[in-house]
Amino acid sequence: MKVFIITGASRGLGCAVASTLINRGGKIQLICIARNENAELTEKAKNRGVDYNFLEADLSKLDELDSLMNRTFALIKKDEVEDIYLVNNAGTVQPIAPLAKCSYEDIKQNIDINLTAPMTLSSAFIKHTRDLNVEKRVVTVSSGASKRAIYGWSAYCSAKAGVNMFTACAAEEEKDQAHGVGFIAFSPGVMDTDMQVTIRSASKENFKPVDDFRELKEEGKLRPAAVVADQLLQVLLTTEFPNGKFVDIKDLVEE
Repeated sequence: MKVFIITGASRGLGCAVASTLINRGGKIQLICIARNENAELTEKAKNRGVDYNFLEADLSKLDELDSLMNRTFALIKKDEVEDIYLVNNAGTVQPIAPLAKCSYEDIKQNIDINLTAPMTLSSAFIKHTRDLNVEKRVVTVSSGASKRAIYGWSAYCSAKAGVNMFTACAAEEEKDQAHGVGFIAFSPGVMDTDMQVTIRSASKENFKPVDDFRELKEEGKLRPAAVVADQLLQVLLTTEFPNGKFVDIKDLVEE
């Protein structure tokens, strides 16, 4: 049985990844983590006969993450696991504003959700799967913003850059383990999701490139989340897994 643990699974890319896996079928177990349950996804899994579990959690509550992973692995029958994957998808783009306008609380929330939470969940994943002699992989959603400075995104760019480095470090630490975990950071590019709605609603004063993002929507250049989910899963499940690498969807599909 292939086990997939997906954060931020109620909407956007996380939901698309879960939905794609349900459509593919096979012997899988899905554990979807989010603040709110997606009723359509739950019903779809039920109709397809997929082993589906939903866990409600707020990943900004860092002191609850170890308990969350304990609850997650309590649902998994380790003797039936063939492969196990963690998809660190949950994220936030807020605050969208120059650093001087960002409060401590705004900055902390962004770093907590985008960087500290996936690091903490990945740490727990390694510990819970240490003795499993199966394929074990973690993909954390990064961004092209991790590679360049963007006006109004100081917290977001910094957190995603951190994702790339923690991915590389974790892969380095695990490569010589007897049953090590593989890691990649995946940049999904611009997708037609609620995050893009948030971005387009920002003021030009706080986010200078806002018109560029509005044009992407108007010109139909936002990728459907389902297309991105398919590419993410191809990289995650490939036999030539690019361990420790930053993988950009722009290198996988034609624009």
